[in-house]
Amino acid sequence: MRGLAFGVIVACLGLVPAAAEESAAEVIRSFGLIGTWSVDCKRDPNQVCTNNGCGARLTYVVPFSGPPTIRNVIGTFSPGQVRTFVSTIYSATRVADDKIKIVSVQDPPPSTTLVWWRQPGEVWEIVLLKVGDKYRTFSAHREDRKKIDVEEGFEVRPPPPPPPAKAYDVLLTQWVRTQRQMPLFEKCSDQ
Repeated sequence: MRGLAFGVIVACLGLVPAAAEESAAEVIRSFGLIGTWSVDCKRDPNQVCTNNGCGARLTYVVPFSGPPTIRNVIGTFSPGQVRTFVSTIYSATRVADDKIKIVSVQDPPPSTTLVWWRQPGEVWEIVLLKVGDKYRTFSAHREDRKKIDVEEGFEVRPPPPPPPAKAYDVLLTQWVRTQRQMPLFEKCSDQ
């Protein structure tokens, strides 16, 4: 009898990850994130970037099985080339009526060699703020807070490196909150 009870407990524990994945999927679905978003849906990421910027798309995918993902496609200055980054969502929690917290890990390959940017395998916490039928990133940081992208809706960047360096080659300990508010993402109807 004890063996049967132990087997039932082990079987139930095996179901916990599936329930967590369903929960993340349901939170993402109820927040209205499923689909493709952009700060400018008219700007195509497959087109070459201009001096005014690049096209980009962020797609939230909730598959029938497995964890939800975020697919980020960004244009480049090279014709016919885009940069694509995929992150696996491990949890999504409603933290307020207008906010959702997503915990995700970027899948390989690395997005950039800049040490202060998000890298594969790092756990990141992102809070999105819903503004009408759009949203903006309210906060984004590595789980240990040693890397920060967004704080209270404003972009955060490292200070300029000391001369003669043009970039940092070690992880920073200081971050500067800019005056640049994060842009609103709109849902792209053509996707």
